Amino acid sequence: MSLRAARLSIWPFVVAAFALRVCVELWFKPVTWRIDPSGVAFLVWTVVQAACFLVPWVGHALLTRGVRQRPATWEVAAGTGSFVASTSPRWISPPAILFGWLAGGFVLTERVPGEDRVRLADLPGNVALSIAVPAVVLAGAAAVLLLNRPRLTLDRNGITKQSVTRRTFLRWDRLLPGGPPAPPRGAATITLQRQPATPGGPPVPSPLPTGPLHVDPAFLAETIRHYVEHPEHRAAIGTQQELDRLLAALA
Repeated sequence: MSLRAARLSIWPFVVAAFALRVCVELWFKPVTWRIDPSGVAFLVWTVVQAACFLVPWVGHALLTRGVRQRPATWEVAAGTGSFVASTSPRWISPPAILFGWLAGGFVLTERVPGEDRVRLADLPGNVALSIAVPAVVLAGAAAVLLLNRPRLTLDRNGITKQSVTRRTFLRWDRLLPGGPPAPPRGAATITLQRQPATPGGPPVPSPLPTGPLHVDPAFLAETIRHYVEHPEHRAAIGTQQELDRLLAALA
């Protein structure tokens, strides 16, 4: 399975989390009304609600287990002259599926008077709201999956950090040589050191989150350090030949 397919395959599990929560609300909730004592009923209800999120999450993790390991390489973005580290499926999967689960909570229901059944709440405009609000939430989750954010891009000029809402650019010639050091195992951030704004001032730290990225953090740090210290290779960034040379140099 490709990395893009792994990210896009999250979408059916988002919809599954939504559908499971709605089904539990409509058809399983009346079952808990017949469970005594009430504390046990609440516990059962909580477990089933959690399962509506956990089952799709675990299902997607099993489906994409072959691509969840972060690799020590880059994607070559054809025609853009850049190396890209896309969003990791294991990072984006839980919040996206959680969005689906939350969307199911916006379908407002109520108990049918005198019966052990659940129906859509008899409120003005509830049907429209129970469709529109979940649709907006699910559309937001779909947009995040399609936009491939956060991601990191390297080109001949520098490093572009693209978060969900913000883009930051760091020029190669503004980064100090010798860093960043290899991060400790399990670290979610590496710290770049930028040249001070005033001569003689202390270096300016620039944190670079690595947790959301589908690239090995140690390899990422080595790549940045390599291009900071070897400007002659920057012009070739974005080609397969340069990626092969980089992998050989950092092996």
